[in-house]
Amino acid sequence: MGKFKHIAASLKFLILSVIFVFYTSSFTFTCFAKELSFEATVDRNKVSLGGSLQLALSFSNAQDVPAPELPAIDGFQSRYLGPSTMMSIVNGKVSGSVTHNYVLLPAKIGTFKIGPFKFEHNGDKYTSNQLSVEVLKGQVQSSAAQPSSQSEPAAELGDLNDRLFVTMQTEKDKAYLNETVLLTIKLYVNRLGIRDIQFPEFNHEGFSAGAFNKPNQYQEVRSGVNFDVIEFNTSIFGLRPGEFKLGPAHIKCNLIVQKQRRSKSPFASNDPFNASIFDDFFGRYETYPLDLKSGDIAFTILSLPEENKPANFSGAMGRFELKVTAAPLEVKLGDPITLKMVVSGEGNFNTVGVPKLKSEKGFKIYEPQIKQQANEKMFEQIIMPMSLEIEEIPVISLDFFDIGSGQYKTINRGPFPIIIVKPEKEEETKVIENKQPSSISLVKEERLGRDIIYIKDNPGPLRKRSDYFYRNKIFLGFQVVPLLFYLLTAVIYAKRQRLKTDLRYARGLLAPRKAKAGIRLAKKYLDKTDTQKFYDTLFLTMQEYLGDKFHLSSKGITISVTDEHLRKEEVAEEVLVKLRDIFRECDMVRYASSQLTQENMRESLSKLEQIIDYLQRKKA
Repeated sequence: MGKFKHIAASLKFLILSVIFVFYTSSFTFTCFAKELSFEATVDRNKVSLGGSLQLALSFSNAQDVPAPELPAIDGFQSRYLGPSTMMSIVNGKVSGSVTHNYVLLPAKIGTFKIGPFKFEHNGDKYTSNQLSVEVLKGQVQSSAAQPSSQSEPAAELGDLNDRLFVTMQTEKDKAYLNETVLLTIKLYVNRLGIRDIQFPEFNHEGFSAGAFNKPNQYQEVRSGVNFDVIEFNTSIFGLRPGEFKLGPAHIKCNLIVQKQRRSKSPFASNDPFNASIFDDFFGRYETYPLDLKSGDIAFTILSLPEENKPANFSGAMGRFELKVTAAPLEVKLGDPITLKMVVSGEGNFNTVGVPKLKSEKGFKIYEPQIKQQANEKMFEQIIMPMSLEIEEIPVISLDFFDIGSGQYKTINRGPFPIIIVKPEKEEETKVIENKQPSSISLVKEERLGRDIIYIKDNPGPLRKRSDYFYRNKIFLGFQVVPLLFYLLTAVIYAKRQRLKTDLRYARGLLAPRKAKAGIRLAKKYLDKTDTQKFYDTLFLTMQEYLGDKFHLSSKGITISVTDEHLRKEEVAEEVLVKLRDIFRECDMVRYASSQLTQENMRESLSKLEQIIDYLQRKKA
């Protein structure tokens, strides 16, 4: 009986243990499941077309969550701004969170759903909430703001792509080989602010493209809507026959978008120094980078006809005129005559070669000097008559393909009569015939007294001559010195020229030197325990180093700008964490009454030295 009681007690204990473990595990799993929460928020639910809003993806109870890659959002373009972290202590429990911020740029009007966003971290999947945002045509007014007295224009466009776009066009879609064609790229802007506009870039495989001229600015009406237009022009010509695709053209610029205005306090309505004034000047606008793209153009390059093609045709394309002058027209045998040939007109002057003499017999021809201007090409060539029988400079001709008529044409100028005069004094020569008929030699007439050296009766004291000077090792060694000096001078000159012309290289070279000077100054404030000046110096050193290192504006260096740029450079995450810590500590001292110990200051300085050392070694 006692044995059965013991077994029953053991079973009861086992059942209770299983129940306890089950409930404990369920509670533990529930806690871990709720350990990380994922939430999406926007700073406003209404935004105007041409404005912007901020999207925040927040992760609570975690600070090491990387930035999620946003999918395509209907009606918006997105750009990552950077992270922000927060740590709180409640009832002795420490909790942290990280928020990844994005800017959203509306692309068209309407009501759009943002999210839900899905994210996977450490093998767990998380899903955020869904948001609704309305994009309006006009300016969005806050509840405390007064309605605008200005009325909207009659013609409104509801899509950003209709208000800011690029077009590319050519004057024709077919052209002969080497025929120049005008290419025009236009940037259209309707009631939007843009700046930092770069010259267009476009695909021109199979073409040669010249540099863009100075852009033109004017206004143009399209479908009843007034646009500001920036027009870029250049010329292109085909390099080989065939079917090609020209473009698309890309123009990079920054769009100026409006931030949300902070609501005006009702208690400060009569305050002339209200914060909203500073919002108007400093906080209402930001820039958003855009890469605008045009459509492409199908283009055909035609081969030149073989019928009636001149033998001396070198590829000149266009409509040209030829003007030729020769001087002097009376010369001595062997004296030079200068030919000046000017080709003018319209066409591809890169294909215009030197006009040809119909016959070069009896002349020695030198390479011409060439000068080219907008609509003319000048050749200055020296020719030298080598025979007294020459009476004229032969016909000079230019062969080209006339694009207008589609036929080959030849322009002839000359001939030019010339007079060749025999030299007054000529060195006489005698032809001495050898007995062997195969060899003939020319012997100069001897002149006595010039080529006879008399034998000396008394040569004077004799002495032994040393070895040739060029065999002396010391002399040969000194010959290397000018070469080394030249190479050293060339290297120094090249480095100075690069420092003058390559601003990015110069800033990157000076970055570690300036950072060392800043660190030395910060150490002085560290020894004096001057917290405010220490962190001001530390922040300024970090700003200037990162700006010089990555060719950015030092005054615009923030944690968001730095985080975004360094991620593209594939900088280690632990370095980014150290950088965020330094930014946070500097902000705590500069904008809050936070007191940090000397140990904190020493640790911050060490982090900055480690970051600089890492970035310098990474470049190497």
